[in-house]
Amino acid sequence: MKYANVIRAERGDPSEIDLEVEINTLPGQFLTIIIPPYEIPMGIGDAKNGLLTIFVESPKLFDLISRKDRVIVKGPLGRPIKLGNSVLGITDKMHYHDLIYPLRTAIRRGSKVGLVCNDCPEEFEKTEHLDGWDTILASVPREKLKELPSNSLVFVRWTKMNCMMGVCGVCEVNGYLPCIEGPFMQVSHIVDKR
Repeated sequence: MKYANVIRAERGDPSEIDLEVEINTLPGQFLTIIIPPYEIPMGIGDAKNGLLTIFVESPKLFDLISRKDRVIVKGPLGRPIKLGNSVLGITDKMHYHDLIYPLRTAIRRGSKVGLVCNDCPEEFEKTEHLDGWDTILASVPREKLKELPSNSLVFVRWTKMNCMMGVCGVCEVNGYLPCIEGPFMQVSHIVDKR
């Protein structure tokens, strides 16, 4: 756990908060923000040069964090994902922020990156082709999981992560624990496509 200085908070949809903290994160991991008595799991929006960006969907949570000068950060947590030489993101505007950090990291490493999303910002090259990608990352509503290629890694955002250590089992999905084995998990492990 480390203290992080809150250096920027911008309200939006989702809201964006920048934290100044030295933390070694990898794409696919998450962290928790601790503001006693709360511990809140958060996806990583970006991490580079001692600056950590998180996206906050809840206005109440944004107000809680943005009023602080410092917060406690625990992590990184979860299993990092291995990014290939060509990385495809599949999402929609509402879930786009879940993929920003892995896709930016892939570009920084020199990988080819494509994005399937009609209404997302133009940061990544848009495509409709699902074949020929080493790594496919997705963040979509649960009801759209069956539309994804079975080798996709999907951000499991619909489960409640409680202990973040695999002890309580609250986040369990088909025998897998997203708090340890995720939060990106292979679609074929969480949905039966027959």
